[in-house]
Amino acid sequence: MYDPLLDKHTIVNAAYCDNYWFAHTRQDADFWPSTTATLATQQDIVVVGAGYTGFSAAETLARRYQRQVTLIDMNQLAWGCSSRNAGFVMKSTGRLGFQQWQQRFDLSIAKAVQSEYQRAHEQLLQRIHASPDQCSVQYGGYIKVAHRPQAVAGLRQQYQSLAQQQADVAWLDGNAIQRVLCSQQAHAGLHFRDCVGINPLQLAAADARACAAAGVNLVTGVQLQGWQQQGDGLRLATNVGAIDARQLLITSNAYSANRLHPSLYARSLPVLSSVIVTAPLNAQQQATIGLSPEHLIMDTRSLKYYYRLLPDGRLLFGGRGAIKGKDADKSRYAERLKHALNRVFPCLQQTAIEHFWSGWVSVSLDDYPRVFEADNNVFVSMGYCGAGVSFSHLAGQRLAQLAAGDKLPALPFYRTPLRRFPFARARRLGQWLYYHYGRWQDGDWH
Repeated sequence: MYDPLLDKHTIVNAAYCDNYWFAHTRQDADFWPSTTATLATQQDIVVVGAGYTGFSAAETLARRYQRQVTLIDMNQLAWGCSSRNAGFVMKSTGRLGFQQWQQRFDLSIAKAVQSEYQRAHEQLLQRIHASPDQCSVQYGGYIKVAHRPQAVAGLRQQYQSLAQQQADVAWLDGNAIQRVLCSQQAHAGLHFRDCVGINPLQLAAADARACAAAGVNLVTGVQLQGWQQQGDGLRLATNVGAIDARQLLITSNAYSANRLHPSLYARSLPVLSSVIVTAPLNAQQQATIGLSPEHLIMDTRSLKYYYRLLPDGRLLFGGRGAIKGKDADKSRYAERLKHALNRVFPCLQQTAIEHFWSGWVSVSLDDYPRVFEADNNVFVSMGYCGAGVSFSHLAGQRLAQLAAGDKLPALPFYRTPLRRFPFARARRLGQWLYYHYGRWQDGDWH
């Protein structure tokens, strides 16, 4: 598997990931808009990365600012995590909760960040509702679950802080959580009631269709290999030759090559997240685990597990994957997830795994993403830390606004570039050490 930390370039026009979403989503003739493999040598704006952020940025530039926009991807539309994620639509991004925002900055910033999350959430719900298939939306909310007794106090403290700001948050004590989730790894819960589950592939296709309708030129099989400043514009190096453009937007997030350009070097740590999906659970199994299809679950581990019961009765279960891309598809990582699943739901030990896949998420040094100008006329959005389904759409709009010269809200996301990782060549060693520390911290060292 392509490794953005180690590989400068990769094979273009790679096939889509063989995952649950592609296997179980009906794709009619008009599901995806038309694309081309032809790229003119003179461009106004080039957007790199045909995923949620890129679709949003390109559509905004074309529709709101009447710009001529070409969106390119080295593979297919939504080839990356826009078609690989678990479909958790949450009002957050990065790894910081309300308390942490308040501690790092102040209460006013924490409240403003929550308002930005609310804006992103509401806009995405509008896109979902406008889609003919409604993105197979499931209402019921996201539940953060204390996976062991030691995690309850911290989770309750988080609730007490949030409850003063958000009316849609509820506390589930030990008895209440067991009515939602029958597991020995569920001791309390924080229920965010207005979050939803979706089919991420259907959302990506809806975004792509909106781009095409706005007049965006969609081009696949074109890989950005670097750029140079040229007059008041840019000379882009690609696998199909040099391209001149006025502006460049990079929205490939974790799939952006570490060595693409010095301005991006060491600003992100690409981390593999892996997912398994079981065979359909029978009625007795579903009753035993107690999980309802409308609930999204994530635990309080440092190395989190997340899961949901899909509309067809299969259980999706995800967590950390391999460290290097070359190991991503090895069976031991699927087996590790199945072992974790068995600990959450022992009754499913004999249940078969039908799907296993992985995707890269972009982890930032200080745990939240940025929208910033990396170089003159080069604009970047990156660093969602695996929580970007909702926020990435608003980030794309903010990126378009930045490229158009508009002023962005005075929020940490938009003030500074992503910080560079110190000792950048040792990032993977640090990741390996953190995984071992995290297992000990989570009580999983055995």
